[in-house]
Amino acid sequence: MILGTGCAVIGLALIFLATHLSAHYNAWTTGLRERRPNINPPPTPEWRARNTKIMTVIFRVAGVFFVLLSLMQLLPLISAKSY
Repeated sequence: MILGTGCAVIGLALIFLATHLSAHYNAWTTGLRERRPNINPPPTPEWRARNTKIMTVIFRVAGVFFVLLSLMQLLPLISAKSY
């Protein structure tokens, strides 16, 4: 039950904080690319916006996955008959 609840909390946090997390992730990768341009060049402003949108979608999909996983784990406990 603790695992299912933990998955639900993580999933909801990913869904609601996806924009904030993707902005921080984008800033971190941009800084990394600016410090080491020989590995990967820094993105253009258009690509920064696109990367933020992509990461927002990825974080939200991961959040939905964790919420559904928690429901699959908690559903047998909810529907079990107690004698």
